Amino acid sequence: MATETMVQNQQLEAKNIETISGPTMDYDVSVQKMSPKVDALRILEPVRKKLASIEAERIISVVEKTIKKIEIVTLIPHLFDNLDRFNVALGLELVCAIKENNRLEGHLDFAVGKLFEEDDPEVESQSTIRKVKLKEKQQDIKILQQAFGSSVKNILRIFQGNPSACEIIQTECRARSGICADLILALMELRDFEFERLLIMPTEEKEKFEYVQKIIKQDKKNTDIIATLEAELATAIQDKENEMLKKNEILRKLKNNLLQLDLFSEDYIRQVKQDAEKQQLTYQKDSEGRIAKYQEEMSQLRTQLNNLISEHRASEVALRKRKYKIETEIENWIQKYDADLQEKQEEYQHIFKLHKEETILLFELEQKISMLEPEYSQIVEERKVKEQERQAKQQQTYLMGKAAVTIQSFWKGFKVRQLMKALKKKKKGKKKR
Repeated sequence: MATETMVQNQQLEAKNIETISGPTMDYDVSVQKMSPKVDALRILEPVRKKLASIEAERIISVVEKTIKKIEIVTLIPHLFDNLDRFNVALGLELVCAIKENNRLEGHLDFAVGKLFEEDDPEVESQSTIRKVKLKEKQQDIKILQQAFGSSVKNILRIFQGNPSACEIIQTECRARSGICADLILALMELRDFEFERLLIMPTEEKEKFEYVQKIIKQDKKNTDIIATLEAELATAIQDKENEMLKKNEILRKLKNNLLQLDLFSEDYIRQVKQDAEKQQLTYQKDSEGRIAKYQEEMSQLRTQLNNLISEHRASEVALRKRKYKIETEIENWIQKYDADLQEKQEEYQHIFKLHKEETILLFELEQKISMLEPEYSQIVEERKVKEQERQAKQQQTYLMGKAAVTIQSFWKGFKVRQLMKALKKKKKGKKKR
């Protein structure tokens, strides 16, 4: 019976494979017939490689300039950290602008930090004076933000006038943070995307749309073919289920045969139970003798246990005394630790007050320095103008001296030529005589 069922299963699987493989071959042929002659990737790619309109070129140039400016701005912290290395290449004006930018950034961070420290709902509910102070600090932060933005614009303007500095900082691209690098890559991808969109003309876009519509129609045809194949697959599955019902009927007959075997085996089981009951009586007698023996051993072990308990109680009293002594020592150490901690806390409060006073002095000194910085920059500019005037005068005197030397040499040559002509005339007159 089992061999017959296995043969029937193999025949059914072969039939299912034939029914499924037949339509799929037809589907592959139909797909090959529907495949277009033109490559889809070539049609979807833009035909042109250059922009045709001025507006498109302007859009791309705006994106490229934005990328260049962001590349410069993201390197400003690295330039400030390495001003000693880039001092000569950047120039005095650019170095001063970077320092000014870092100073404004520090003031802005300090102001924002102070604002977050005092921005507490409990403090705001105490008095309206604190609210007024918070508004003033917010206005100061806005002013600092505007000054910081103008300083960044000034740095970009100076970089535009100094192309050599731009070339030098381009080599430091690895100093950017990961977020800045991701931003620049995203902008570059945006530029490439916009460039591809601007390369496509309206007529080309219409052709591509028509081509996509053709592909959609082909896809609908393919879905219809898939639906027919699924229907054929459903019929094949139904045939397989019918075959499984037949196999289940065979299994039911086998189960009935097994039940009959169970009935024949009941007599054998009854006999085995009788033998087991006899063995159980013999085992019970043996177990009663063992239980008596074990009870004697238990009484001996209980006496040993009582002796051990009396011994361990004496040792427990000694350990308790030792524990009490150790606990008293620990309490004394804790009291000493609390006293030392109180002294350290008082010392910390004293140092904190001194630190607060020094921070106030530092802020006042920074304000004085910020007031003196414009005068310093004006003096540096005046010195620069005087140096340029001095160099111009030196160049003018050098050119005048060179011109005088050339005039003198020309005049000497002219005199020498006149003397030579006079000598030649004298020699001719003597020959005629």
